[in-house]
Amino acid sequence: MNPRYKLFITLSLSILLSLGLFHFFQWNSNLAWAATDESQVIQAGLAYIQSQQLPDGGITGFNGSSDPDTTARAMMAFSAARSPLDEVLSPQGKSMLDYLTSQAITYTHDTTGTVFPGRAGIILTAVVLAGGDGTSFGGMDLVGELEASLQPATGAYSSTAMQGYSSGTASDVSQAWAILGLGLDGYAIPEVATNYLINSQSPDGSWGAGDPDTTALAVTALLASQNLSNEREPIQRAIGYFHATQADNAGWKPAWDSDPLNADSTGWILQALVSAGEDVLGQSWIKGQNSPVDALMGLQKPDGSIGGTYANAYTTAEAIIGMAGIPFTDLMNPPSVNRAGLAIFFANDTVSTACISFTESSINGLELLERSDLDIQTATNPNQGTVVCKIGQVGDSSADCFGSMPNYWAYWTLGPSGWEYSATGAEQSQVLDDSVHAWSWGSGAPPPTITFQNICEGVEYMLPTREPTSIPVTETPEPAANSIIAPALTIPTETVSPAAVIAPRLTTNYIIYGSIVIVLAVLILILIRSHNK
Repeated sequence: MNPRYKLFITLSLSILLSLGLFHFFQWNSNLAWAATDESQVIQAGLAYIQSQQLPDGGITGFNGSSDPDTTARAMMAFSAARSPLDEVLSPQGKSMLDYLTSQAITYTHDTTGTVFPGRAGIILTAVVLAGGDGTSFGGMDLVGELEASLQPATGAYSSTAMQGYSSGTASDVSQAWAILGLGLDGYAIPEVATNYLINSQSPDGSWGAGDPDTTALAVTALLASQNLSNEREPIQRAIGYFHATQADNAGWKPAWDSDPLNADSTGWILQALVSAGEDVLGQSWIKGQNSPVDALMGLQKPDGSIGGTYANAYTTAEAIIGMAGIPFTDLMNPPSVNRAGLAIFFANDTVSTACISFTESSINGLELLERSDLDIQTATNPNQGTVVCKIGQVGDSSADCFGSMPNYWAYWTLGPSGWEYSATGAEQSQVLDDSVHAWSWGSGAPPPTITFQNICEGVEYMLPTREPTSIPVTETPEPAANSIIAPALTIPTETVSPAAVIAPRLTTNYIIYGSIVIVLAVLILILIRSHNK
């Protein structure tokens, strides 16, 4: 054979092999786990904060000892994550609330006994979020002293307190903390007080001379006062400022910060945005492929702390305040308990049911399945979302999620006309109170109909071709408070249904690869025949 043809055939086969390997590794890399989600980041962050608790119950501040400011913000973080504070105890049995109680008077007053309104607002915010009494805490009436510090002529919460670098002089920060604490405690904020803060807003929509943290705190406080809605111009101007200053990594930072992202600023801005009803996972807040929540998640260190160059309990707490995705005002209302029915149809004509309780207004279909306590295995494709590979002993491992095709786990929701196949995937499906959701193993046929009453209220249920049976309702305990994350923090992915997504994509890859093989093979045969003539 002519050496030129040998060279051509060798090159063709090399290209063929390279393309095959490329498709193989591309597919497998796309199935890499995206195991870390915001709930895991928050729980690791809370564990880190607890690791910084000292014997007196306080949380370590910047100077290495217990610090009231850091402890108050840590309490806000635990409250935002709906994690019970009474379980956060030092080895000596002291809680964060115990520590703040012992420090309340000295932290909020100077040596003459004059109150610092801003500090009093910080402590009041932490106390009311923890369910405490702002009128009787640490031997003082926080609400009463803040009310007394209001200057009717200006609307400022201010005083003559002075100690070290701290002052009771009127400022945007002090005003915002005072309003936030009083507003969360249900105190009617005088309009003159909110007008003081509104009138100090800069033309660009910021407060604190362009400081993102102060701006976010001001927005959160104004909305907590209930004196203005999220549609009012000051709030919308602030949202415009957040848009204008959002970095390409989807987060925020002060002008002085040399890090690409600041955990404190991003955390507080997220709290302000969710308080204003913004969808922080919506397209308007996405930069590249990242949301602000993604940006914060990327700042977590191996020890659980969240932050940039200087990550500590303070930065971790402020990150969680935003990442938890729940407005502070919502934390003041007891969460209502919702229920949804879950049915798992296995291949052997058996069905397993669970009635799942949740306190959020809605969760997604994957979260519903995860809260059933069933053993599941999933696979995540960065471009297409998470699919369920195995439930109990039925299905395939995550490493070979569609090894049993055409059989797979299909996800269904019960509508007015019966089961509706999910076209968007479980992660994108909304689970509401009294709804019914199912997973069925097979080739995609809808399962037998089962109702909410069958699953959650013990109504008799009949499987097709079987005698009537009464399926015991599996009541799943209400999720622990620390496992509850607001749907605003569910990270959206570009998905279609779990079954009709990755498997067809895999088939498409093989079709492309097979087409290349056929074309190259035909070319090689033509050249060989042409040479032999």
